[in-house]
Amino acid sequence: HRSSSQPTSSTSSSNCWSKKLGYKCCKSSSPVYLTDSDGQWGVENNEWCGIVHRSSCWATKFGFKCCSAKCPQEVYIDKDGSWGVENNNWCGI
Repeated sequence: HRSSSQPTSSTSSSNCWSKKLGYKCCKSSSPVYLTDSDGQWGVENNEWCGIVHRSSCWATKFGFKCCSAKCPQEVYIDKDGSWGVENNNWCGI
């Protein structure tokens, strides 16, 4: 199923579940291209990568989503965390 590319070196992240399978984890929020028994897979630089999800998004308790990889730079910081704007809505970074 992931035969279109060769395994690549892994990242140093201890949460990188795909490392044991010979694939790096995605560096940014990648769209899910494949879900199998191992997890969710994205593609970066034309190579498969494992998608590591945060355990939770801190901003959801305030009614906001967390920013995706396309999120612009940090535009506001408050006591709760760092904020960006995506699709004209605040999002947690």
